[in-house]
Amino acid sequence: MKIEQIDQQTIKVVLTPRDMDSFDITYEEMDYKDPNTKRVILELLHQIKKETSMDFNGGKLFVEAFPYLDGGCVLYICTIPASAETTPKTRQTQKPAVFNTPLVFAFRELEPLADACKHLFLQYNHIILKSALYLYEHQYRLLVYSYFKLDDKLIGLVSEYGRFIGKGSIQASLVKEHAKCLLESNAIETISEKLA
Repeated sequence: MKIEQIDQQTIKVVLTPRDMDSFDITYEEMDYKDPNTKRVILELLHQIKKETSMDFNGGKLFVEAFPYLDGGCVLYICTIPASAETTPKTRQTQKPAVFNTPLVFAFRELEPLADACKHLFLQYNHIILKSALYLYEHQYRLLVYSYFKLDDKLIGLVSEYGRFIGKGSIQASLVKEHAKCLLESNAIETISEKLA
């Protein structure tokens, strides 16, 4: 088991197939209504408290699970402060600030783009919501929508192959408006499979 604190609100837990066996659970069986899943989450929270400075008191938990290598699982556990849940209106609109950040990268050539996609797919496929590829003035633009606050790691990895342009919906909208769409969805997976 590997526990990594992403930020003050988010913990990443990587469970190997052996960990899943020891917890007597599979990814397919995970369901928050299931007593065994609740037991596993409680055990993980206890372990996380021992290893990090994370405080789970006074807020709500958001847990998202993704399948991982050979029967393993990756969990993201995010705390939502109680102060964010004070009114019914806030409750309907409040979402953790860790979701869906469009990152925009530029590549001059296809080979570095393919290498970047291959590494993104191998290391971070479980946290990438979607990706798209555009052509802008003889350069490629890759849009990456990540699921949790791993912007720095994604930027660091991709910057070895291309250039980070910026992040946010404004940057993404500029690309969509002025560039030609080559792959509207699953760009990272498609490029990894076909070119890398």
